[in-house]
Amino acid sequence: MKKFAKILGITTLSIGVLSACAETDVETGGSNDAEGEKTEQKQEAKKDDGSKKFNAGINHEVSGLKINIAEVKITKEQIQIGMNLENTTDQKLTFYPDQGNAIVGDMQLAAGLFGGSGTVSGDINGGIKMDGVVVYDAPEGKTIDVKKVTEIKLDMGDVFNDETMNAENATITIPVK
Repeated sequence: MKKFAKILGITTLSIGVLSACAETDVETGGSNDAEGEKTEQKQEAKKDDGSKKFNAGINHEVSGLKINIAEVKITKEQIQIGMNLENTTDQKLTFYPDQGNAIVGDMQLAAGLFGGSGTVSGDINGGIKMDGVVVYDAPEGKTIDVKKVTEIKLDMGDVFNDETMNAENATITIPVK
């Protein structure tokens, strides 16, 4: 009975931790955003907790994949990037931005596999649109000085074309507003 209680406790704790990691409040600018809200009309918002949220409004294309960076939120612990993708080709593209890095000053933040929301990773068939949030966590024991961040460099890995076997790196620099 003690083993069952222990397993139940660990399972409950694990689900709680994973659920907490998946919470984001960043808009993607895509079809999954709340009805009636438009990312383009969002203005910078500074929170009492020292975080910063703004509309990046960046459009970038790599190998026929349109990458639109919508809203960005910076906290002491992480950076949340809301984005939407569109495969403008008729070929399957493969892209894993949630396995990349964000670079802020001299600090490299790794994407958290369980921290984001939506779907922006994996195979994207021709003509398909996807949107979601990728979360980049500060290294253990370090914090982000939100006020000193002037730009975020995203190294999101390669966009791979399954038919042509070509790969092109998706690196985007976001000026902080």
